[in-house]
Amino acid sequence: MRKTNRALAATAGALLLSGLLPFQSALADDTEPYKLWTFCTNGWGGSLFDPKEKPVTVPGGEDAGSGCWISFGSPDSGKTWIGSDLQLTLAAESVAASGYSPQQLARMLLVRTNNEATEWAKDWAMRRWTVAPDGALTLTVPACTTNCTGVFLQMSGAPRKQGVVLKAELKATSPGYDSTPLPMSFDYFGREGTEPVSFGTPGTFVPVTPTRLLDTRSGAGAPAAKVGAGQSVNVRIAGRAGVPSEGVTAVVLNVTATNPTAGSYVTAHPHGAARPTASNLNFTAGQTIPNQVTVPVGADGTVDLYNFAGTVDLIADISGYYLAGDSGQRFTAVSPKRLLDTRSPWITPGTPTRPFGPVGAGGTITLDVAGSYPGAKAVTLNVTATNPTAGSYVTAYPHGSARPTASNLNFTAGQTIPNQVTVPVGADGKVELYNFAGTVDLIADISGYYSATGSKFVPTGPTRVLDTRNAPGAPLGERKELDIQPNSWKFGIPPFGVTGVTMNVTATGGTAASYLSAAPSSGCDRYHGMYPEYSNLNFTAGQTIANAVTGQLPPLNYCGQRTWADAVTIYNHAGTVDVIADVSGYFLQD
Repeated sequence: MRKTNRALAATAGALLLSGLLPFQSALADDTEPYKLWTFCTNGWGGSLFDPKEKPVTVPGGEDAGSGCWISFGSPDSGKTWIGSDLQLTLAAESVAASGYSPQQLARMLLVRTNNEATEWAKDWAMRRWTVAPDGALTLTVPACTTNCTGVFLQMSGAPRKQGVVLKAELKATSPGYDSTPLPMSFDYFGREGTEPVSFGTPGTFVPVTPTRLLDTRSGAGAPAAKVGAGQSVNVRIAGRAGVPSEGVTAVVLNVTATNPTAGSYVTAHPHGAARPTASNLNFTAGQTIPNQVTVPVGADGTVDLYNFAGTVDLIADISGYYLAGDSGQRFTAVSPKRLLDTRSPWITPGTPTRPFGPVGAGGTITLDVAGSYPGAKAVTLNVTATNPTAGSYVTAYPHGSARPTASNLNFTAGQTIPNQVTVPVGADGKVELYNFAGTVDLIADISGYYSATGSKFVPTGPTRVLDTRNAPGAPLGERKELDIQPNSWKFGIPPFGVTGVTMNVTATGGTAASYLSAAPSSGCDRYHGMYPEYSNLNFTAGQTIANAVTGQLPPLNYCGQRTWADAVTIYNHAGTVDVIADVSGYFLQD
């Protein structure tokens, strides 16, 4: 788990409680303005110092470490504390000397704060810089007005090659406080050979009714020909299916492989960019299998789908896209929750128009989303088909709309298979699931929804954050779990302010039929010998299979064992299995 500066927190709490740390405001009488008092520490467990005397160090590429405690106390008995808004400003001349534009530096230098004077503080809040006309950067920390003695301020800097000392000042801005600036400086240093982080453009989501953009069998979107070994097919995104011709940062596609002549995999990536080593879709000869893919769009408005071996037909259906700016919907990640299970009368009771039980051929089942998540315009579900009596497919679409020709989930008789689905919600707040042939039980677990509030999406392209074949070098055991922390500079993702990630999770080399479940970590043993009711990925012994996973990253918290948690937990139910996870983007507070 990521470290917070517990030495600073513990020292502040102990000194405050013992009365050995005098508030400067307590030295004044009631007629004088309240003043600020602060001390800082550099690194993990460093000694305390006055930031007027030396810089606070910010090591480039370190997720967390240096921080400051800022007190803003009342000069009375000390039983009730009040707070002022705080304003931290980086001088324009320092920003100009950093080698980055103010907008770039604002994304590289992160600040979070917390209003508790205890060792195990929680409820950290991300603070955003604003750019002044002269290029200075300013952030504001709102006042805490109830039972607070001060504020922790912690910083993290993205990797950089060259160092810079940033001159700053801190001041109180509320009435009744001394507004004299407190001078500070931050030594933001880098390391030779460090590669800087490339930040994607934050965007909001625009859902669309599933529409087919590519089918190499019929020649839709590309010539009617299979994709050969080591070959790619180019898919135009911009200007089709209601997608604008510019401003699109990423696209959500359901990619299906069918009629493959050999075991292979498909990788989706922006056209014009180097092809990553990660895969999005794995299959064996003769198999038909889909997977949802979130992929950045190239500068020319297209993406490439690469096939590794043999020949294969590829199908791609769009369900939405991300657009730079604020005109679309924002994402709210939730802990996975089962909304539908046709096997269970407690989760999915029957109705007069649709009796309890599996969905029949040509039948549909309606899922009420807005009833549980008011304001939702689209929803991300993990839909699983199980106990099918025939080869078939499932299509998810907004209730009240015409059913599209696109499919979301393909399966054979007797197969259990999941696929992540992002689908618009109908005007009545509902989603429809249609089954083509035979009968099948359907399960749907929600992982998040899109509405007017929430986080923006930042595409990264596939970045490997886990491969148990390499580290820890052992498969995940039966009823065991592991935590992955994708929000780290080492993966090009900010460690602060990230609320969730989109991942492609692959299971390979399993010794038994099993499933994987992904959920926000609690920092403790999540399941305590129990197992979750939901799954993200089902597999048989020896199978290699992938599925998209949208994982919530919880805020830092204390779970009762002095462990901080802002990670995703992956659980394996049976046997042992190697797990691979590739992040394609993250959701960011703003």
